[in-house]
Amino acid sequence: MTPYASFPYFLFLLYPAVPLMILGFSGRLRTGAVLLVSAAVLAIQFWNPIGDTAAGVRQLIYLGAYVVWSLALIYWLVGRPANRRAYYATIALAVLPLAVVKVLEPHTAAAGLPAGLVDTVGFLGISYMMFRVIDVLILVRDGVLDGPPVVGELLAYLLFFPTISAGPIDRYRRFVADLRQGPGNYAGHVEQAIRRTAQGFLYKYVIGYLIYRYVMAPVAGAHTLGGDLIYMYGYSLYLFFDFAGYTAFAIGAGHLLGIDVPENFAGPFLSPNFREMWNRWNMTLSFWFRDHIYMRFVLGATKRRWFRGNRHAASYVGFVITMGLMGFWHGLAWNYIVYGFFQAAMLVGYDFLGRWNRRTKRVQLPAGLAKAASIFITSNLFCFSLLIFSGHLFT
Repeated sequence: MTPYASFPYFLFLLYPAVPLMILGFSGRLRTGAVLLVSAAVLAIQFWNPIGDTAAGVRQLIYLGAYVVWSLALIYWLVGRPANRRAYYATIALAVLPLAVVKVLEPHTAAAGLPAGLVDTVGFLGISYMMFRVIDVLILVRDGVLDGPPVVGELLAYLLFFPTISAGPIDRYRRFVADLRQGPGNYAGHVEQAIRRTAQGFLYKYVIGYLIYRYVMAPVAGAHTLGGDLIYMYGYSLYLFFDFAGYTAFAIGAGHLLGIDVPENFAGPFLSPNFREMWNRWNMTLSFWFRDHIYMRFVLGATKRRWFRGNRHAASYVGFVITMGLMGFWHGLAWNYIVYGFFQAAMLVGYDFLGRWNRRTKRVQLPAGLAKAASIFITSNLFCFSLLIFSGHLFT
């Protein structure tokens, strides 16, 4: 079963919801219960007794193997956190299974294998679990944890079912703080679970469906300027409501477990520039890449003086590396790769042109008009980037 993709999945969630609410209202919802419920939900979800059970069993085996693999890497690094080679080796080995999936996936059709390689050599959610594993490895390397990760808490973090298939991407320290604190006012969590689930249905199954059915579908095959423009705006809105709806479902399910899952969207189409856009769109993904890749690269480049002639070069190269990796993470198809580097170009271009205009004062507009123009330009360019992402231009 694919999480939140069909109504039977929500009926299935009613089974764990009842014992969770009993435990929550009785004050007994702790780490063991969160871990046990997550493991049980994932086992049934991957096994998929009403679908292709053979593919489901394969995914379940790969899930278990990746969890064991990840635990081995994490606790191996715990014993040698200052060893740089060990650190980079564990990062590479944590990424390796996903890299195999991404490299082989485009060849599955030609080889006569199932269209989704997760049915063959991976499992649904491997991309997002990798983020969790790397987050813990980095924390171990930085020495910011108060001792080795507790096995039960670490497993609860890795197997947390509401967000395993498509985020939002939580951080280990924030998650564990929630876990140790307990649900507190559980009635408030239940209220939020109901509200966010209702929001998810409105976004994904009503607004998203209507946009797809009446805006995107009629022009999907019309490769004209007008048709592509309609598809571009339709797809941008569809992707937002579909993904924001999924996020609302994940946050709602998280509340049933007493966990405050982080938000993923904050009015992205009101952003006046691309840097602000990535503070509002798929925030947990962009913050993860910002903290673990961009900032570490810029700080390392500055410390080692790799770009002595231009103090902005490290930031610009960091944008290219970060957004390029984000594109490759989505997949090795051209639309994802071009999308990533387009985002990098927009981030670099905004910073460069902004500094140039502040220096030369070539464009001077009233504050309100300047902000409106910035929002209009940014939202349209971002919609164009999502058109690239959709693959519509490559068909």
